Amino acid sequence: MQYYEAINYLASLQHSRPKLGLETTAAMLDHLGNPHVDVDVVQIAGSNGKGSTACMLDRVLRTAGMNVGLYTSPDLNDVRERVTVNGQLIPKDRLAGFVERMRPVVAERTAEGDPPTMFEVLTVLALEYFHEQDVDVAILEVGIGGRYDATSVVDPVASAVTSVSLEHTDILGDTVEEIARDKAQVAPEGRPLVTGATGEA
Repeated sequence: MQYYEAINYLASLQHSRPKLGLETTAAMLDHLGNPHVDVDVVQIAGSNGKGSTACMLDRVLRTAGMNVGLYTSPDLNDVRERVTVNGQLIPKDRLAGFVERMRPVVAERTAEGDPPTMFEVLTVLALEYFHEQDVDVAILEVGIGGRYDATSVVDPVASAVTSVSLEHTDILGDTVEEIARDKAQVAPEGRPLVTGATGEA
């Protein structure tokens, strides 16, 4: 598969509306042997500031000499911007090869009435690539919410919620408290959670 074919294929996947739930992402990772279980992850959620926080943490950890994977969204010019290791975009041939291998899996899930979204597929790509590159830590920016976002398939070693405000109320809840509760699910019990949320959150 050529790189442009892979990009066109990714663009053809559902991406206009998020799908909440972990089953699809977990099934695709299981097909790959669950590469994410060996990756130490920091997961960052928040209504605003999560992307910039993820990028700042990436710089700090790299300056400290760590091998760091970073998964963010959306991209500005190139979908590969979403998946980097030590500031370097995932290679075009690596992305194309992944898409070629995953097409049958996506087709099977689609035939079963559970078509993977572009975000879910890219989340799986990022986690497999970070495992392959043997990163010391992977930083994942949550798409929407926290509890059922595709990135929450991981078991993070630490988490952050940058801020909480009324957003995506049709998905996350009608109040700041409900939205905060959803986002806080990125932090497993007994693991560090850092937050800049204030007020009702």
